[in-house]
Amino acid sequence: MSTPSNEAGGGNLMDEFEEAFQACLLSLTKQEPNSGTNKEEIELEVQKTTNRFIDVARQMEAFFLQKRFLVSTLKPYMLIKDENQDLSIEIQRKEALLQKHYNRLEEWKAGLADNQQGMGVHNRPAPPNMQPMPGPGPRPGMMGGMPPGGMPPGQQHLMQAQQMQQLRMMGKLPHK
Repeated sequence: MSTPSNEAGGGNLMDEFEEAFQACLLSLTKQEPNSGTNKEEIELEVQKTTNRFIDVARQMEAFFLQKRFLVSTLKPYMLIKDENQDLSIEIQRKEALLQKHYNRLEEWKAGLADNQQGMGVHNRPAPPNMQPMPGPGPRPGMMGGMPPGGMPPGQQHLMQAQQMQQLRMMGKLPHK
């Protein structure tokens, strides 16, 4: 049972799948308007080759599902290994997304600071925990029991309210 064989031709399932795919493409792309075949014959051939392709694809799917089942019963640690690898990839993707959002947040903070200075608003220095963190070190809110953003919730709410008011004054947000 090392290679799946079909009953009709004795070839393996992958070769049969490839042939069915090529026949399907050929029936869809051939241009024979002067060959004497009518539209119904062409549609019938397309339908026939497409159905054959779908049947062989289902056979391949069944074959791989059987192999997956065998692996899961004989070597369950392989499934765990695959799942761990998938989770690691997902974590890396999400960390990259978080880093992208933190970079955007820093850009918005810098833009907001520039706008505040440009408007002549008295700009008091930011608390030390609001300074941008260099490199991919620990993210805000991940240590010390502080919420994301690096400041207590009351102060965070006040800061957000101030930012919203400034955006309204600049005309970037509608007034209440």
